[in-house]
Amino acid sequence: MDFSISKVPLYISVKKAILKAIQSGEFNSNSQLPTEKILSEKFKVSRSTIRSALQSLEDDNVIRRQQGVGTFLTHENFLLKMRIDKVKGFYQLLRDTGHEPSIREEGIFRESVDSKITKRLNVSDDTELIVIKRTLLGDGRAAIHLREYIPTESLTRMPEVSELPESIFEIAEEFLSQRIEYSISEIIPTIVGKSMMKTLSLPKNFSILRLEETHFNKQNQPLIFSEVFVNDQIIRFNVIRTRDRF
Repeated sequence: MDFSISKVPLYISVKKAILKAIQSGEFNSNSQLPTEKILSEKFKVSRSTIRSALQSLEDDNVIRRQQGVGTFLTHENFLLKMRIDKVKGFYQLLRDTGHEPSIREEGIFRESVDSKITKRLNVSDDTELIVIKRTLLGDGRAAIHLREYIPTESLTRMPEVSELPESIFEIAEEFLSQRIEYSISEIIPTIVGKSMMKTLSLPKNFSILRLEETHFNKQNQPLIFSEVFVNDQIIRFNVIRTRDRF
């Protein structure tokens, strides 16, 4: 397998190849993966690249590694999953879970919004906002629809669709000159309406996940509110909970 012409970091390309091998059944669910040496020979890359790919898979809770024992899948029935406790853009999360991501831009709009959104942004109801609408595709299939709400008073300049970066974090830094330090998400099961059926190519009365995310700066001030609609036939989320250490 030749990864030399890819613009994606080498360890990510190898990670995707390992994920595909898992999905195809080459590495059986809940079984031990081959050693680093065997994987290095199989994918014709260095062992350090294999270690980086495995570390990323372990971060995503796809595998677990036991010192001196080996590397194992963590789920009896394997599904591609995205950790949402890490601050990454959804485009990168799609890539990290083995999909080839792309973006279908829908545009930048000025719209009247629900007071729920202005409250989340801590602005008055008559505040003008822009809404950035875009759909992320994984391997050509509609996976995630995004609506990003930003008060125009926060913008240093009005963005053009053609110059929008991939992630909301880059949008904040480029057009608000502020960094998103953390995000708070609520996950809500939702039955799709006609508009979302068309956007995500889903059947009538299909249930999806809707995330409501508020993104904050270092001073704990809300910068951007996002509505995220997820086709969980393509993408699943997982959240890793750890105990406090006293």
